[in-house]
Amino acid sequence: MSKKPVNKEALTAIIEATKAGGHVFTSADIHQPMIAAGLVEVNTAMANPANPAEYATRAKAEAMTEAPAAASAYQVFNGAILPPSKRRGGSSTGAPTKYPFATMEVGSFFFEPNSNHAKGDAVKALGSTISAQNNKFSEPTGEIKTITRAVRDEDNKAKLDADGNKVMETVQLPVKKYNRKFTIRPVEAGYAMGGGYAAPSAGAMIVRTI
Repeated sequence: MSKKPVNKEALTAIIEATKAGGHVFTSADIHQPMIAAGLVEVNTAMANPANPAEYATRAKAEAMTEAPAAASAYQVFNGAILPPSKRRGGSSTGAPTKYPFATMEVGSFFFEPNSNHAKGDAVKALGSTISAQNNKFSEPTGEIKTITRAVRDEDNKAKLDADGNKVMETVQLPVKKYNRKFTIRPVEAGYAMGGGYAAPSAGAMIVRTI
């Protein structure tokens, strides 16, 4: 019997809450794979008042160890013209940290073609990478917010129960101040992204906005 994979989005939320001195209420479906991997610890004496089947979960030190960023081969441009926002689907497990986030200034951007990704969707492929970078360049304000959201699987799709309803979880998340923030949008071939640079093909435009 294969082991259930760790929900990476949920683990990221737990890590951020732990860094801020808080915790996240999670169900066994979420935290059991993390416990098996030695990533979290669960306090079963502290149940979620809104859902007694969820318990306070914190990240262990092993889960918060970050690998050093690799050098980027991507060229950074200035004078970004961000296209209008479009609702997109969920993100995948993300891409390697080979992108030039650390060297980008406000208004600068780079382009990622769809052809670099097996499923032909750079926005979907890089969704979790952008979220990770926004978290990396943020700091907690000391405030905590409680939200209820759908539990998602490793493909970022909402999990459904036996009746076809979304499985929900209540989590406590730190309120963050972003020192840098990145936005990703889909662009078509020929789109004038700014700085005299047009998209050579369909893909994604990644812009530093803060």
